[in-house]
Amino acid sequence: MCGCRSRQGDRDLKVFANMLSGKTEFEYSEVPFAFCVRFIRQESYCTPLILLFEMNRNITQAEVAKRHPTEKRWMDCAEVDARPFLHYLQYLTYGGLGERDKQLHALGVFESYMLDLRNMLHMYHVETSLNLLGHCYEMEGNVNAALHYYQQSLLQGATNNPANWHVRRVSSLLSY
Repeated sequence: MCGCRSRQGDRDLKVFANMLSGKTEFEYSEVPFAFCVRFIRQESYCTPLILLFEMNRNITQAEVAKRHPTEKRWMDCAEVDARPFLHYLQYLTYGGLGERDKQLHALGVFESYMLDLRNMLHMYHVETSLNLLGHCYEMEGNVNAALHYYQQSLLQGATNNPANWHVRRVSSLLSY
C-alpha cells in the first residue's frame, strides 16, 4: 500500500473484513502487504545516494509545471516499494561485506522479482525500482544493462522521472 499513489480497490475496507480467521480468536491470517518506504528531505543523510535523485527528479521547469497538485506533496520525497528496496539493500549489504556470491545471488533475485509481471502489477513505484536495479548493474560495471533498466523506467513515465538524469549520466560513460 502506498500513501501517495493509489490503485483501484486498495482502499476497500472489505480487504480487511475478509481476512481469514486463524487458529485462535486473536490470530488472523492476512494477505501480506507492506507500505512503501518514504524518505523525506530531512532524512537525506540516511537515504541511499541513488534515491537522492528522486528528490530532485525534474530536469526542466516545464516538468515542474506539469506536476499535478496532489503530486506536489510527495514529489520532493523519495518513495520506493518495500520489497524491491529490500532486494536493493541486500545487494548493497552483501557487497559491503565482501560476500560476492551472495551479492550476485541477491542481484539475480532482484532482477527476477522485477521481471515477474505478477509483481509489477502490485507495485506503486515501478520506475523507482527499475532505477534501483539499473544502479545495481551500474555498480557491476554493466553499463548497457544499467542503461536498459533506466530506459525501462522512462517507459513507465518520462516526466519527473530521475531516470532522465541516469540515462544522460550513463550514456556519457558509453561515449568514452
